[in-house]
Amino acid sequence: MKIKLNYTGYLKFDGAETGAYVEVEKGATLGDLLAGFDVARDQQRFLRLFANEEKVDPSYVLRDGDELTVIMQIGGG
Repeated sequence: MKIKLNYTGYLKFDGAETGAYVEVEKGATLGDLLAGFDVARDQQRFLRLFANEEKVDPSYVLRDGDELTVIMQIGGG
């Protein structure tokens, strides 16, 4: 299956530039995809995740043609 991956800010996914289409296995979750890009599961909670412009969580099961957006939360003080 192919999905479109968009990300912003300081995020870098080796091997996939923002706007790239990436192959995923049927039944894979968004968390699986992130783990494949070395985003540790305990770090995924700091990301805002959207599939087809709807907020989702890492347990979201990917579907062919999904458009994902991953945004890193930034705090300051």
